[in-house]
Amino acid sequence: MRAKVSTSLLSIVLLFACSSGAEDLADQEQVDRVSDSTSISPTTALDASTSTTVIPDSSKTSETSENVDQAEYGAGGLVGDLESWADRDLPLFITASHIDVSDIERISMFRSNAGHDYSDSFESCCSMKHYYRPFDYYEKRFTQPIFSPVDGVILYIGVDENSGEASWLRDYKETTGKQPPDDYLDTKVFIRPDKAPNLWVRLHHVSPVQEILDSVAPSSGMDQMLGTATPASPGFRVRAGQNIGVGLGEISIERHLTGNGVPSPCTSDKTQSEWGQLPGCQAKRQFHSIFEFMTDEVFSDYVELADVERSDFIVSLAERSSAPLRCEGEKFETRDIGGYLQLQEIEGETSAPISSAPEESKESLPSVESLAKQNQIIGSLAGEGSSISQEFKISSAYGLIIASDGGPIEVKINTGDGYRVIYNRPAGDSVATYESDAFVASDLSIAVEATESVSWKLLIVTR
Repeated sequence: MRAKVSTSLLSIVLLFACSSGAEDLADQEQVDRVSDSTSISPTTALDASTSTTVIPDSSKTSETSENVDQAEYGAGGLVGDLESWADRDLPLFITASHIDVSDIERISMFRSNAGHDYSDSFESCCSMKHYYRPFDYYEKRFTQPIFSPVDGVILYIGVDENSGEASWLRDYKETTGKQPPDDYLDTKVFIRPDKAPNLWVRLHHVSPVQEILDSVAPSSGMDQMLGTATPASPGFRVRAGQNIGVGLGEISIERHLTGNGVPSPCTSDKTQSEWGQLPGCQAKRQFHSIFEFMTDEVFSDYVELADVERSDFIVSLAERSSAPLRCEGEKFETRDIGGYLQLQEIEGETSAPISSAPEESKESLPSVESLAKQNQIIGSLAGEGSSISQEFKISSAYGLIIASDGGPIEVKINTGDGYRVIYNRPAGDSVATYESDAFVASDLSIAVEATESVSWKLLIVTR
């Protein structure tokens, strides 16, 4: 259970689900310490109903990594006999955080509707990775340090050979009016962990340090799809916690069950349908959450910030299957709603100190005009305590802006599929604001749950 973050986040994820299927499913990603021997249960049977998210039991130990040092590697850089490794337990090999968690405001849940379809050979239409959203996202977009979460070897640097402008770049330019730094190179970094040589730790949207670029030649998504990309020799060895560059904290764990081990950009149903005959889509792969393989020492960084458990960051296969998401191509029909866990309060929020002095009057909420920031206002609400709005019929893309002078407060919206939490603020006594991502045109109802002492304003604005 959570005390400092939303206690209802796990229940609302029942509204979203990946579909399980027997066919290969994929998408091309556009450059858009207990003991080290602790293990999770095997999750690699080729049965589509198999769950990939068994939460580790720190009371168990594994003998599965005893021969890792003697492993023979295949042409793609992973262990040669992938099929024999498919049934092995894996240790908790993530022994360092890949990002300073204290910088992070919210994290997307595994199998959520955050971002776009990013799925493996057994599931579809869900995000089987984690996005890490820092405070001051656009300010830190090109300066956030990224670290290796494992002892291992970097063998591939993936680059986007598309001629079109990447969505992340277009978003950055439109939002900030700025250009990325001249020396920023947007790549995907693939690390083979020493203790799990049958998978890749893929770090998305990273600009690597020059030492890595000097040691690992970039490879294109098409070469990887064709299975002809070759690993660097000997590659660039990293230790857990070592800085590897700057960028986003976006991360995925991609376990190869068959094939030659070359990383694959076949990570969506759309890509599977277009390129299913190529080696990158034919190889069986199973994706995992990093929270499955994280030592207790690493996870303690999260616990220090919020009362969370590992399972809070994972939507189970059963939950997802009970209510599948809907996709159009690689895009979710309803994106991001309920897909993130709020790890910390918005930057600038602070709880009032305990004092015996008389309580001062609360700070006033910002005006509607200042909250709108020149966006066109579709509608607005204000109140104290809990409230449910009338239905708004909105014919264009929109977003919500929420301001409150304290907490706890939780805001839910209903766009036709039931209420979903989009904002949850713990207890606090200062003014805080929140801006949602954009939603597609829809009918909209809003429910606010708050104590009577909490005043709030809510704006619906065009996006």
